[in-house]
Amino acid sequence: MNIRKRKAISPLIATLLLIAIAVAASVLTYSWVMSMVSSQSAQAQTQIRIDTVDWGATPHTSIIVTLRNTGSVAATIESVAMKENKAGSSFVTLTGAVGNPKSLDVGAALPFTYTVTPAPGLSTAYVIRVTATTGFYYELVATTPAT
Repeated sequence: MNIRKRKAISPLIATLLLIAIAVAASVLTYSWVMSMVSSQSAQAQTQIRIDTVDWGATPHTSIIVTLRNTGSVAATIESVAMKENKAGSSFVTLTGAVGNPKSLDVGAALPFTYTVTPAPGLSTAYVIRVTATTGFYYELVATTPAT
């Protein structure tokens, strides 16, 4: 069999195919990078802080957590959760914490009231976490007053 009789892709067609593949890969990479940058930008502008934690009257059966938006864009709160500040404990979403996602305008404060089971005896440290829909979260360690 003679190798010279085989047909191959012309160099011009091969060059055009390589250029088309490179352009398609560039467009896909550009769109992926731009979507990542826009989501990171939204998260970077979201800043939610826990202003105050009020444990209510003795025996501390309620907690009032006041959230404040200190970012540069309105934030939507996804959840508020709490856990004991010790190894092995896990976050529990506070019942009635958000329900429907709550929007928090720039500079605005929003109080949430919850019913909690008080820790018997000495004061107990809890980690309170607020999470926004952008993925931003903020944690604060709060200690119940001694009973």
